[in-house]
Amino acid sequence: MRRDRPTDDQLTRVFATVLKEVLSGQGLRNHTGLDMETDDALWEIAKYGPGAPPELVDAARAAFAGQLDGSNARRWQAELQRKFEASRQRTAERDSRLRATEARGGAEPPAKPPRATPTSVRAVRVNGDQTYLDEYGRTCCEGELFTGEVEDLADNGRTVLLGTYSSGIEHGRQQEWWPDGTKRADGVTVMGAAVGEWRYWHANGRLSELVIFDERGREMSRKRWNAMGEVTMDHVTRRPSS
Repeated sequence: MRRDRPTDDQLTRVFATVLKEVLSGQGLRNHTGLDMETDDALWEIAKYGPGAPPELVDAARAAFAGQLDGSNARRWQAELQRKFEASRQRTAERDSRLRATEARGGAEPPAKPPRATPTSVRAVRVNGDQTYLDEYGRTCCEGELFTGEVEDLADNGRTVLLGTYSSGIEHGRQQEWWPDGTKRADGVTVMGAAVGEWRYWHANGRLSELVIFDERGREMSRKRWNAMGEVTMDHVTRRPSS
């Protein structure tokens, strides 16, 4: 067990402080130690600031109560298990179809498992639930290394993640949004390596972090701001080669 895990009393003090901040219009800070459900509820208040409806405050308190009593975590684990079981079922169905084809005297299976070898280019957009990782950590869909965009949606139907892949590897623009559509992260990868400028935003729309990588994916510098727009870090990691 981690000894630095916050106690319920510590979390309660953090929640009270963050709630006061969002109600005063300061925005929602990062890395609070609160869970995603509580953060999302606080973020809804941050959109309004001092004019937040009382029901949103009540919803945030209810979400935090769920963090303390463990019900939020249990729901998250149940949803994760549901997705795992669905993915396992799809894999079992694919394997069953393959065995049936072989039993009927179909073409011999490829030397490598179909999951690891692409059979066609998939320049499409799919939901994250439709993808899985092969034994090498590459993103696959329907038995093929995936080429295209993977999208995750929030409960309100808005896109919260849009990643670009080539042959199962992150390659191209990678983006994230807060549930209301406010940008959360934006950057580019080249065959799995982050390159160029990567930007991150607080839920109030203010820039929270700017990280610059060289063309080989090495971090060059990192700068951070708090939700009020004040610089909290300005660090040069590596100097450009002469």
